[in-house]
Amino acid sequence: MKDFDVSGAWRSVYHYTSTSTSGEFTSEHDVEILTVGNQVVMQSKPNESGSYILLRFSRDERILTGTWYEQTSPTGDYKGVTYYGAIQLILDEDGQTFRGKYVGFNRHMLVQSGDWKITRI
Repeated sequence: MKDFDVSGAWRSVYHYTSTSTSGEFTSEHDVEILTVGNQVVMQSKPNESGSYILLRFSRDERILTGTWYEQTSPTGDYKGVTYYGAIQLILDEDGQTFRGKYVGFNRHMLVQSGDWKITRI
């Protein structure tokens, strides 16, 4: 199996259903990926709304298994609340996109899940 270097700049996009505003929404961040051995860390700079994400993984070839953390926008609907949970991603065979699912709690303490995609930029 080819061992891709995943370090560098990537674009993170995940989808979620809001419990305060009806509908599905998208959260986007530019992230920097750092790797040490089989450990992978993805960290964003705050996006235009001030939201920030941090993801930490163990890597097994193309599979990442780990945790996610988000500090929401201080001016948005969630007023800077912190959310976190588990995530698993699989790197496409061409090494350009991770695709997978996250799971985590919402403001009503209900567990929800959704799609997460991270693409090399």
